Amino acid sequence: MDLKTAKIIGCGLSGITAAILLKEKGYNVTIYERRNHIGGNCYDSNVAGTLVHSYGPHYFHTNDDEVFQFLSRYTEWFDYKYKPKGNTKLGLLSLPYSKKTIKEIGRELTQDEIIDVIFKDYSEKQWGVPFEQIPKAITNRIPKTKDDDDPSWFKDEKYQCMPKYGYTKMMENMLSGISVQLDIQDNSWKEIFTNITIYTGKIDEYFNYRYGKLPYRTLIFEHLFTKDKMDIAAINQNTADVPYTRIYDHSHCMFLHNGPTILTKEYPKQWEEGDIPFYPIPFGNGIEMYNKYKELADNEANVIFLGRLATYTYLDMWMAVKQAILKLRSIT
Repeated sequence: MDLKTAKIIGCGLSGITAAILLKEKGYNVTIYERRNHIGGNCYDSNVAGTLVHSYGPHYFHTNDDEVFQFLSRYTEWFDYKYKPKGNTKLGLLSLPYSKKTIKEIGRELTQDEIIDVIFKDYSEKQWGVPFEQIPKAITNRIPKTKDDDDPSWFKDEKYQCMPKYGYTKMMENMLSGISVQLDIQDNSWKEIFTNITIYTGKIDEYFNYRYGKLPYRTLIFEHLFTKDKMDIAAINQNTADVPYTRIYDHSHCMFLHNGPTILTKEYPKQWEEGDIPFYPIPFGNGIEMYNKYKELADNEANVIFLGRLATYTYLDMWMAVKQAILKLRSIT
């Protein structure tokens, strides 16, 4: 029997999940990664005793049993419910909006007031356009929690937790027995023949920007070393006069933590060449351009496009895993 081979471009959660699934189907798998570390944007590392999420904090949440059971093969978890606060025009408020928030304000807000006080300025900073231009697919992610006493942001999710020893450790476990080549700065992987290619990078780059470069939003991180921990994981900045969107304390992402910590401020901006593309922009000219690239991708033989960048869509962590499971289920 001929050896089945697969190459995977990108060592984030989508690529790693695909590598495991293909290995289990008998493929000899190699992952090629541009960065000098595994894990993509989920990468975390120890900095002065604090597990720092290098590309912003990742709070795992899902209702999907299959995804949770799959990842639980590689990590233990600790329960963590994400309950940020927000600096708003009405002061520091508990988020998401709930009975607890109403008590802090002293009255109930109308829907228009909720948008104005909590979501409008934050969202405009995040996406760089007026709130009215942000599509419902994004604004509908606002949790409906008005009648809850003290909800978490992901209140309806069955699993709300964090890997006990961090995402990098979890993904190291996932990669056991799988070949990974880091710091691959060129496209030499294109010259290597395999039966299947899994591509998790930018879809426009794969096709040499034939229709132009897709737009993205990116983030700039300002890390602050401090002995003074925050009482909560994150404080959103819900007013236009503060240029960053949130500040968070990485110690809350650890199972056990002692000593100093790292605080991080997050500044959104439009993606430029050399930046990390964090968020596809699911409105404006980007969608029309992506649809042209998707037509090309659909006609690529033996290539499967996975992940945020290759499918130009916002994916939570569980969605990235589920997408890989679904797309590779029929592969033999």
